[in-house]
Amino acid sequence: MPTFTARLADGWKRTGENMSLILVPILLGVMQTDSIRQILAYDGVHIGVKFGVPASVVTIWQFVSLPGSGVTANTGLPLSAAFAMIIIPGVILLRAGLSAGYFGTIAAELLDRHEGFAMSALTYFVPFLVITALPYVVLVPLALGLFGFGSLGDEGAVLLLIPAFIAAGYLFWATPYLIVLRRTGLVAAARGSYKLAVDGGAYLSYTIGYVAFVFFASVITTAVVVNVPAVGIPFGILAGGFVGLTLNITTMRFVADIDPESPCAGEWPAQHRSDGAAVSKEEAAP
Repeated sequence: MPTFTARLADGWKRTGENMSLILVPILLGVMQTDSIRQILAYDGVHIGVKFGVPASVVTIWQFVSLPGSGVTANTGLPLSAAFAMIIIPGVILLRAGLSAGYFGTIAAELLDRHEGFAMSALTYFVPFLVITALPYVVLVPLALGLFGFGSLGDEGAVLLLIPAFIAAGYLFWATPYLIVLRRTGLVAAARGSYKLAVDGGAYLSYTIGYVAFVFFASVITTAVVVNVPAVGIPFGILAGGFVGLTLNITTMRFVADIDPESPCAGEWPAQHRSDGAAVSKEEAAP
């Protein structure tokens, strides 16, 4: 199988052929105004790192460790009970539609399908709506203090949930990719992601490579975006759109390569073999 760096190079090249799609991670990056506000309100020097998996549209914020991060639902707006009940549904609907169109278009470009952004947004809207809403189902009640963790407080509650988030992130990050590759529903895609995850192998190796990439990239990204916000925020959001699209395209092709039920996204040239591994989908399948 190709190395992680070879896959990134391929994803970078394909991003140049699909530049219009960077508008989605850029727009979602701009929408996260709570993160922008938190950085602008910070007075000091901040160094940090982030970890992450490619479970959604990748934006600049996957690479930025926010100073003094609290418990928020990342709606991009001030969070109060009354206001949240009004604005969050609209945010969820918009993000779901953009994500469905984005992932569907990436898959269509890789597989030579005749599906535009609008068609993909309509076709895959329902499963992506569920995926988009799930974090809010957990985080919004927590941010509003509705879970009743008592003496633990918000920080204690978050610490309890961290292992569950890590496990879920690893087991199910391939779900949105499988939805559009297989043209299947959420449950079937989640089962497929779970199977790939527990089998380990290439899935585990790619996850480790991706997490390491985010970790090291976040050191520089955090330093620039947080400590030089006047330049770092606008530049980071724009650059994050390009890098995010590259990572999503790279991951889409990876999932297509290792999933036996997904269509083939093309064979890799022989020079991209690692330790003599097969490069065709048929040879790579277990």
